[in-house]
Amino acid sequence: MPEIVRCPGCGHPNPAGRASCESCNFPLEAEAPVGAAPGDSAAGPAPAAPPLLRRPRRPPRPMPATSMSLTLWLVFGVFCAAVVLYYGVQGFVRNNAPAVEGSTEDQQKRADQLRAALDRDSTNVDARLELANLLYDTANWSEAIVHYRAAIARDSTRIHAIVDLGVCYFNLGDTAEAEKLFRLALARDPHQPVALFNLGIVSQQRNDHKTALGYFHRALMSNPPEEMKKALMDAMQRSFKASGATPPPISDGR
Repeated sequence: MPEIVRCPGCGHPNPAGRASCESCNFPLEAEAPVGAAPGDSAAGPAPAAPPLLRRPRRPPRPMPATSMSLTLWLVFGVFCAAVVLYYGVQGFVRNNAPAVEGSTEDQQKRADQLRAALDRDSTNVDARLELANLLYDTANWSEAIVHYRAAIARDSTRIHAIVDLGVCYFNLGDTAEAEKLFRLALARDPHQPVALFNLGIVSQQRNDHKTALGYFHRALMSNPPEEMKKALMDAMQRSFKASGATPPPISDGR
């Protein structure tokens, strides 16, 4: 019977003397032929299989000095471009700020200064209110509302701002929102004369002259500013006339 060598890899029987397996090409030189006695000096002991090897990995190549320098310059260039772009946009915004309709040259200049201050610090309540008041004075009600609301959101104790915000809504025809704001001001200060006067005007518009007279009287007793007294007296006379009542002697509170 011819000697055979069984492949240790796939088990295929191979004729003795082959250097590799017919089936899988596994090397056979070191295998003892089948039937050989253990320890046969002719065949010799089978050598231990060599350990598996990993594919050698090439160490990473260091970045050339010129490439590293180029990368650093590119990063620095991008940063500088971003800074220039930021300040360019800021300058464009300042130079192209919307004109305040109906403003004088001095008012426009002051509005630009206040907007620049708010660009630097949007939490500046005093600058926000001054800009809102300027917009109020030039009858830019919608834009004034934006700034009044932003200021009140940061400092809800600014009662005059709440009243002026209500006037803006009233002038835009939103009487309900105006009334709500006047009442909010009175909740903070029950003797706020401007809020009382304005609630009287709202009541007059509804032909509720009895309620209007009540607000006007309270305003008169709340130490109103001197420039408001004539408007207050005139409003009271209108309500007395419209209601058909005889007005009593009116004191201006002095």
